[in-house]
Amino acid sequence: MKEFVPLRILSVNPSSVGASSYILLLESDNTQALRFPIVIGSQEAQSISVYLEHIQTSRPLTHDLCVNLLAHSNVTLQKVIITDFKDGIFYANLELFRDGETFQVDARPSDSIALAIRLAIPILISDKLLTDICIPDEEFSDELEEELDAMDKSPAFRSKVELEGLLLKALQEENYEEAAKIRDEIEKL
Repeated sequence: MKEFVPLRILSVNPSSVGASSYILLLESDNTQALRFPIVIGSQEAQSISVYLEHIQTSRPLTHDLCVNLLAHSNVTLQKVIITDFKDGIFYANLELFRDGETFQVDARPSDSIALAIRLAIPILISDKLLTDICIPDEEFSDELEEELDAMDKSPAFRSKVELEGLLLKALQEENYEEAAKIRDEIEKL
């Protein structure tokens, strides 16, 4: 039987790959030396960020709807397991329980994680897979330093006060995707 390692979310940041993609950075709950990125879509990034930032939405997001449906069914989501990484794509399973039986359903890791954080259930990965895909700590630190240097030199660099005003405006307009981007800029400051 595989040994599983619990994961936690380290950050959700815009990706330099494309405007509609984000980097979800996960790390082992046991050690900060084992972390890895997953490229996710803007909707999933928004859903995860809105929940992590305790932003109240006027209407339920898709993942909130799924949690509400589970609450009114006889199915319980027990854990999320990141199962594989093939050809640059991560795979995950939802482990569910119904009528005394445990079963798994294939799901995208981003959707799985958005559900897991809402239900406060474990996000797991096999120890071997984590070791195979993790970014060494020293390499991660070098990449982070380069990103921060590039941001400091960027002509789009804005003050924290200006960003906080923009964040408030985006939240009032219920533009959560923009709010998440601005929040990430504030965190980088």
